[in-house]
Amino acid sequence: MSAFQRARSDEQRASRRQSILETAAVMLDEMPVSALSLNELSRRVGLAKSNVLRYFESREAVLLELLAHAATEFLAEVGEALQADVDPSTPAITRARDVAATLSASFAARPKLCELLSAQAGVLERNVSTEVVLKYKLGARDSLTGFAALLRQVLPEIQRDRSVQGAQMIIILVGALWTHSHPTPPVLAAYETDPSLAFMHQSFASALNGVIVTFLLGLTAQGSDSS
Repeated sequence: MSAFQRARSDEQRASRRQSILETAAVMLDEMPVSALSLNELSRRVGLAKSNVLRYFESREAVLLELLAHAATEFLAEVGEALQADVDPSTPAITRARDVAATLSASFAARPKLCELLSAQAGVLERNVSTEVVLKYKLGARDSLTGFAALLRQVLPEIQRDRSVQGAQMIIILVGALWTHSHPTPPVLAAYETDPSLAFMHQSFASALNGVIVTFLLGLTAQGSDSS
């Protein structure tokens, strides 16, 4: 490992932070969040762990920032997909199904985002300071309100407050279903041993599509009833 050279300028510090984030992102292509260690991240970046900690206070802080970046990218891309896939002239039930299909396919195409969402509350929001969490939560708030706005564009039947509720619940469902659809080897072996358990092991995209459809139809019905 080369000798540590302190970054002198804001540009150098930003470049080093970006290098750490990019290395962590590559590692997540190879392993789950649970296997990504600060020691290995430091080794791959080419810095001592103490030097990595100059830029991020913990492994979890690195991963929270990765999640924030991934969410921002997803929001920009899925907005375009929804506009292309959802015909505003069709009935609400058809639009809800089209929205669910687009969202489930978009999330399934981004395993890194789903993996991070599945670990957010139970792992990533621990071992971090209030300052780090506050920065993340403020960004997450903006992402959720942006996501809610996208939902209202294609499903105007949903009231504003319920669209925010819908956006938040979809994110929670993504994290939960990602975990359940990617069982550990012993659990997968149990499913294969007893066919009566097969229904418990649904594909991520299929399960997500089904629950989003159900949830969105409920929200559109509530909007109609209150109008």
